[in-house]
Amino acid sequence: MQNGSFQFEGLLETYFEAVLDENPLLATYVGLKTGEGRFGRNTLNTEIKREKRRQAALRKLESISPGELTNEQHLDRLALRSQLLRECEDFARGRHTMDPSAPEAVLNILLHELQRGEDEPKRAAKNLRSLLRLAPQFLDESFSQIDKPERVWVKILEQTTGGAETLYKAVETFLQKIDAQPADQERLNGLRRAVEKFKSKVKARPSAPEGSFSIGPVMLQRRIRDQLGLDYTLGEIETLALAEVDRVNGLLREACAKYGKNRSPEAIIEQARKDWKPKKPLLELYREETFRMAAAFKRAKAVTFPKGDELQVRPVPDFMRPLFPTAAYSSPGAFEKRQRGIFWVNDLSETKTAAADKLAEQQQHFGLSLTSAHEAYPGHHLQFVTANQHPRKWRRLFAHAVFYEGWTLWCEQMMVDLKIERSPWLRIQQLHDALWRCHRILVDLRLQTGRYTYNQAVRHMQKYLGFTKSRAEGDVNWYTASPSVPMSYWLGRLENERLRKRLMEGRGWSLQKFNDWLLSFGTLPQAWLEKYGLD
Repeated sequence: MQNGSFQFEGLLETYFEAVLDENPLLATYVGLKTGEGRFGRNTLNTEIKREKRRQAALRKLESISPGELTNEQHLDRLALRSQLLRECEDFARGRHTMDPSAPEAVLNILLHELQRGEDEPKRAAKNLRSLLRLAPQFLDESFSQIDKPERVWVKILEQTTGGAETLYKAVETFLQKIDAQPADQERLNGLRRAVEKFKSKVKARPSAPEGSFSIGPVMLQRRIRDQLGLDYTLGEIETLALAEVDRVNGLLREACAKYGKNRSPEAIIEQARKDWKPKKPLLELYREETFRMAAAFKRAKAVTFPKGDELQVRPVPDFMRPLFPTAAYSSPGAFEKRQRGIFWVNDLSETKTAAADKLAEQQQHFGLSLTSAHEAYPGHHLQFVTANQHPRKWRRLFAHAVFYEGWTLWCEQMMVDLKIERSPWLRIQQLHDALWRCHRILVDLRLQTGRYTYNQAVRHMQKYLGFTKSRAEGDVNWYTASPSVPMSYWLGRLENERLRKRLMEGRGWSLQKFNDWLLSFGTLPQAWLEKYGLD
C-alpha cells in the first residue's frame, strides 16, 4: 500500500472512531452496543471540540495526494469531504445556536428502543431507564447552545413535543411489563418536565431573523456539487425542474384521459381507493405483497438480492399504534450482525367494531404493493442491507439521499416497466407522486436561496399539488431543515435514468447488471460512481 493510501485509511479510522465514541446516539443507531443507554455531552464546548476535529480532518485530507488513492478510496474521499464541509458550514452559520431539536432526538431514541423491545425486551428496558435518567441533563446542555432559535424550527418543536405524550405512554406501558420499578414513573415525569422546561426557555428567547433557515445560493450550489454530485448550476437545476414538471404533467393528463374528460388524478385515485375491498387481513396482504414483489423482481432478473438478510412484516404493537402511519420501515444498523429490517403495519381496522369503520381504515392502505416495493424489495430494505455489506467498513456510514431516494423512485418505475403490478391506477399514482417530487426541486431551491419565504413555499405546494395547508406546512417544515435533500428524490431518479441510457442502451448491459453495479458502491451520488466505478 502506498503512503498516501495508508494515510487515508488511517484518517478514516481515526476520525470515525472518535465520532462514534463521542456520539452514543449515532453509535446506537448504527448498531454498536457501546452507545446504548447514553446521550453523551452536548455543550457548546463539545460542539467546538467537534468542529476542531472536523477542521483537523479536512487539513489531513488536503495533505494526502489524490494520485496515491485507489478508485474506492476516491469515493470515500469525496464522501468524507462532503460530510465535513456540510457540518463545518452548519457550525459557521451557527445552526447549533438556532436549532432546538434536542427533544426530538430524545423522543427518537426512545422510539428506537421501543422497537428493539419487541425482540429484546430486557435489553430495551435497561436502555430506556438509563435514557430517561440522563435525558434532563442532555436537554439542559443542548439548550445552553441556543441563542436565537429559528422561528420555523420552534414551530416544529411545539408540534413534536405536542405529540410526545403518546410516546411517553408507550414507554410507560412497556416498562410496566418488564420488571416494573418504582422509579419508572418519576423518571418519565422528570422527562416530561425537562421537555416542557426546554420548550418554555426556547420560546422565551428572541427569535432569529425570519428565513434564517436558508443557507443561501453559494452554499446550496456547493451542496448540489458535493452532496448530489451534480455539476449543474442553480439556474440549470431550476430549468430542468420546470421542464420535468411540464413533461410529467403531460404524461399524467394522458394517463387520466381514459377515465373520463377532466377527471383529476386525485379523483381517480380516491375512487379506486373506495372501490378496493380487501378480502384478507391487512397484515396477511402486506406479507403476501412484500414477498410477491420480491419474487416478481427475482423472476424478472432485475437485481441480485442480498444474502443473509431478513425482513419481517409485523403488526405495530398496540401501545405504539399512535406513533406510526399506515406502514413504516425500520432498517438494520450499518454494523449490526443480524441484518434484519422490520416492515411495520398499523391496521387500525382492528380497533373498530362497525363494518363500515373497519373498511374505511383498511382502505387507507390502498396501493400497498407500491408501498411494499418502495420500502422493502427492491426498495429501501434491499438497498440498505446491500450497502451494509460493503467490504469498506466506513462506506456504510455515508448515505446520500440522491442515491437512496433516487433508487426507490427507480424501483417504482421498474414496477411499471416490468409490469410487476398491473393495476390500472398504478401509473397514475406513480406519475402523481413524481409530479410532487418535481415540485420539491423548485421549492427546495427557492426556499434555500431566499427567493421563497416560508409562506410562499407553502402556497406553492397548495397551488400546484392541491395540498391542504397543513400537509403543505408539514412538507415545507422538513425542507427548511434539510437543504438539498428534497430535490434529491427526483434528481436522483433522473441520474439513474441517465446512467441506464449510457450503460444499458450504450454498452448493452442487462437490467440486473446495471442495478447490481449501482448498488455495489454503497449509498453515494451516481455521478461519483460513473467517474470512479466504470472501466
